[in-house]
Amino acid sequence: MSNERKGLAIRFPLYVTKRIGFSKKKYWLIRLGGVLLAFLMASVVCTILKPGSFGMFYEEMFRGTFGSLDSIIDLLIAFSILLLISITLTPAFKMKFWNIGAEGQILVGCMAAAAIAKFMPRGTPEPVILLLCLFSAQVLSMIWCLIPALFKTFFKTNETLFTLMMNYIAAVMAAWAISEWVKSGSQSFGSLYQGVFPAILGNSGTLVIPIAAVIFVGMYFYLKKSKHGYEVTVLGESIDTARYAGINVTKVTLRTLAISGALFGTIGFFLVCAIHQSFNETLVGGQGFTGVLIAWLGHFDPLEVLLFAFLSSLMQQGTTIAASSIGMSAAQFSAICTGVFFFIIIACEFFSRYKVRIHHDKKKEAEQA
Repeated sequence: MSNERKGLAIRFPLYVTKRIGFSKKKYWLIRLGGVLLAFLMASVVCTILKPGSFGMFYEEMFRGTFGSLDSIIDLLIAFSILLLISITLTPAFKMKFWNIGAEGQILVGCMAAAAIAKFMPRGTPEPVILLLCLFSAQVLSMIWCLIPALFKTFFKTNETLFTLMMNYIAAVMAAWAISEWVKSGSQSFGSLYQGVFPAILGNSGTLVIPIAAVIFVGMYFYLKKSKHGYEVTVLGESIDTARYAGINVTKVTLRTLAISGALFGTIGFFLVCAIHQSFNETLVGGQGFTGVLIAWLGHFDPLEVLLFAFLSSLMQQGTTIAASSIGMSAAQFSAICTGVFFFIIIACEFFSRYKVRIHHDKKKEAEQA
């Protein structure tokens, strides 16, 4: 019976082995080649959809992105938000707490900020309203982050599934809130412009750019130079080693997720009160999931996360502008190109770490010889 099973066994012609001794220079060359290939493929897709637009794609993309101060500011704002999301996810990922719930964690912060901005008495000074918006967004996002952390710590639940499912709960809560707050049934939340909102936060949220820079530098030193960052790193390498070293695993896990929650709430505050001045259940726009990809591609290293956040923002912003200028659906074209970008970069990650080999049937080769 065992011989029959061996005879029926299917042997795949390809197998994967891990690369050994692969230099860092070659690794980064492959990554650079992947980025260039992604931008080339974007122009190829553009040409397929709009024949004759190959050269026009690059011209419109870079002129639209870097051709004026306003377009550069728009790019920096989009980059800042994506960088904040990615760098906020990094500490949890570094300690192998796979938080896939950034989308919902930001959205509940948006909802808290919108509620305060909408229902505070009109005579309240705008700076006070903004501070309350920020505080409420941070608190609710922190609670939303701590729920899966508590279940993981005390009940050993799977944090990946838990945080993923909480995204959908957050979206339903946001949709319900809008239906309750907007009695007309239009589902349009309306503008939150109030007096000095733009003056305090900067036109269209430009204040988020220096805020993102400060948070990034702080997170870099937190992860690289602080005792808390060291504890996160040790916990990510081995829970047993962390316990042996006297690290309180529960405390580190809850503290890290609480910090993440406060930062996600800050992002939600800026999205509602500065960048969009409104609220809806799709406000985050999938950037929470994009942040997960960027944090992973950056190997949870702040500088690599910075690089991939910028490249992703450039791809999204540039392809959107190019598509609009050429006369295509900007949102759909940008989504296709961004998907191609991540697919190629992930493929480069795979082939820089592993080799695909072909099985050789030595017995069959000997018979043929």
